[in-house]
Amino acid sequence: MTDEPLPVSILAEELTLSTPSSSGRSGPQQAARWSWGLLLAVNLALLLGVLSFAHVTAEGPAKRSLGQSVAILTEVDAFLDLRLEALRQEAEQTQQANIALAGFPVPVSFTPAEILDSGREEFRALLLARSAEQIYENGTSVFREDRGGKARLVSPAGALRRGMDFLRPGPHTMLTVLTWALAATAAFLALRLAQACRGYGRLVGLGASVSLAALPFILLAMAVRFALQSVGGDEYLARAFAQLGEELTWAPIRNGIIFGIGGLLLLALGTTLARWSDRRQPL
Repeated sequence: MTDEPLPVSILAEELTLSTPSSSGRSGPQQAARWSWGLLLAVNLALLLGVLSFAHVTAEGPAKRSLGQSVAILTEVDAFLDLRLEALRQEAEQTQQANIALAGFPVPVSFTPAEILDSGREEFRALLLARSAEQIYENGTSVFREDRGGKARLVSPAGALRRGMDFLRPGPHTMLTVLTWALAATAAFLALRLAQACRGYGRLVGLGASVSLAALPFILLAMAVRFALQSVGGDEYLARAFAQLGEELTWAPIRNGIIFGIGGLLLLALGTTLARWSDRRQPL
C-alpha cells in the first residue's frame, strides 16, 4: 500500500478538528479573569471600609473617642475651673462614700479619696473615662438635658452625639459579623480568580485585585483627612469635631496601606516569577 499525500484541504480540516481553538478559549477565560478580579476588588474595598469601622468601634478605641467627645460637648476644662475647688472642699467635709458630680451633663460619681488624691489632669482623665464608660454602656441618653440640652440634628453637637451612639457594643458586633462575612466572600472570590488564571498569573491577578481595592481607598481616606484638617473658623465645636474626625481617619488609612503593600508585593512577586519562568523555557 502506497502512502499518498493527503490533499491540503483534508489536512487543514484534520488540524482544525484535532487542535482546540485557543482564541475560542481565551475570550471566555479572559472575561472570567476580569469578572472575578473586579468582583474581588469591590469586595475588598467594602471589607476595608467595614473593617475600619469595626476597629474604630472596638471597646478601647471607642471609649477613647467617647472621652474626647465628652470633653468637647461639656467643655470639661471650663467646668473644672469653676467646680474643682468646691468639689475638693465637699470631699474633705463629707461622710458619704460617693459624691455625685452635680451640674455635669453625664451622671458620674467619685469617692472622696479619688477627688482628694488626684491632681487636676488626673481627675480630668478619670472624669472623662468614667463618662465614656457610661455612654458606652447606655448611649447618649444618659446626658442630662438641663446642661447639655437636646442638640439639633444639623448642628455639630448633634452630629457628634449621633456619632457617639455609633461607638457602642451593638454597632461593633454588627460590623464584626459583616467583616467576617465579607472576608469569607473575599476568600471565595480569590479562589475563583485563581482557578481562572494559570501559573504565576494567579499571584498577579490576586495582587492586582488587592491593589485596585486598596489604592483608591487610601486616596479617599486621605482626602477626608485633609478636608477635616482644613476646617477652621471660630466655632469651637466645629474645630474640635474636625480634629476628632481627623484622628479617626488613621484607622482606614492604616488598613489601606497594609492591604496596598500586600497587593503590590503579590503583584511584583507574580510578575517576577512569571518572567523568570519564561526565561527558563527552551526556545
